[in-house]
Amino acid sequence: MSPKPLDDGGIIINKKEIKRGDPVSSGNILSLLAARDGFVSGAFLSRELNISRTAVWKKIAALKREGYQIEASTRKGYRLLSHKACYGKPGIQSLLKTEFFGRDMRFYESVESTNNVLKGLANAGAAHGTVVIANGQTRGRGRLGREWNSVAGKGIWMSVLLRPQLHPARVQAITLAAAVAVCRAIEPLLDKKPGIKWPNDILLGGGKVCGILTELSAEAERVSWVIAGIGLNTHFAPEDFSPDLKDKATSLIQHLKKGGSLDRTWLAAEILNQFEQVYEEYLENGPDSMLMEWRQRSVTLKRMVELVQGTERIRALALDIGEDGRLRIRLEDGSIREIFSGEISLSYD
Repeated sequence: MSPKPLDDGGIIINKKEIKRGDPVSSGNILSLLAARDGFVSGAFLSRELNISRTAVWKKIAALKREGYQIEASTRKGYRLLSHKACYGKPGIQSLLKTEFFGRDMRFYESVESTNNVLKGLANAGAAHGTVVIANGQTRGRGRLGREWNSVAGKGIWMSVLLRPQLHPARVQAITLAAAVAVCRAIEPLLDKKPGIKWPNDILLGGGKVCGILTELSAEAERVSWVIAGIGLNTHFAPEDFSPDLKDKATSLIQHLKKGGSLDRTWLAAEILNQFEQVYEEYLENGPDSMLMEWRQRSVTLKRMVELVQGTERIRALALDIGEDGRLRIRLEDGSIREIFSGEISLSYD
C-alpha cells in the first residue's frame, strides 16, 4: 500500500497566475500571510485566491493544526505570528521562488525512499519539477545501493523530477548542478565553506554532509525523466552516527556560524530555489558557468585520489571535470583517462 501525503496535495501557483477553479493549497494562504507584517483580511485572501471565505477559514484551520501560529480577528482578519512550525509542504511551498520545482509537492512523514516514490509518479506522467519530500526514510539509499541513514527529523530527504531535453550521456551534469545548488543554499549558514567531492558528495570539515543520487529512464538517445535525490544531514549530533560512520559523516548543526540557527523548512525551499536557477542557467547558457563554480568548490581537483572501479584500484591525479561530468585523471604512468563512474578517496599526503 502506497503512503499517503500528509496534506491536501494541491499544486501551489504564483498568486498572480491563479485562475478560478485552480486547486489552492495551504501554502498559497501562508505565502500571502508571510508577505505582510500585519493583519490580512479574509476578504482579501478570498479575492486573491478566488476561493470562498469558508474555504479560507478551513485552510487557516489546517495551518494551525500543523503548528503555525496565526492570530484571527473578527474585524481585522488573520496575522502570521511565527513562520516556524512543523516541517511540511505548506511552509516549504510558501518560501519557493521557483517556476516549476516544488510547485507540485508530495510530503510524507515516512517512506522507504523518496526516489522510489517519485519513480512511480514519473512513470505515471508527473510533471517536470514535481518534488517528493519525507520527514524520514526507512530504506534511503545512496550510490552503489548503499544504505543512507535517513532518521526522521534529522535531515532533508528530497527527490526532484526533471524532464530535460538531454542525451543520456549528459545527465551526469544534473548531479553537478544539484551539488552546486546545495552548496549555495547551505553556505550562508556555516562557519566553513562546503566542498564537492566527485561525483556526488558534499563535505564539511572532511565529513560527508550530503549525497546526491541521480537516476534516469531513457530510450536510445532520449531521456524520459531524471530524478535527483538529495540526502542532507541537518540535525545529527556526533553520537547519532553509527561507529562506522562517526569519522566519515557530519551534519550541518555541527558547523553553524556562531549564534546561527537551522530551519529545515527554509533550507528545503532554498535548495529548490537554487537548484532550479542552476539547472535553468545550464540549459539556457550551457555548462560553462556551472562548471566554473563546481571547480571552485571542488575538493577533488588537483589532488591525488585513489579510484576504485570493480576490483581495480588506481592512484591518480584528478585534473579536471568535463561538460558531461566525467573526471579527467592522470595515472602514475603519465597516461590520461576520463572516468564516468567509480568511487574515489582523497589522498592527504
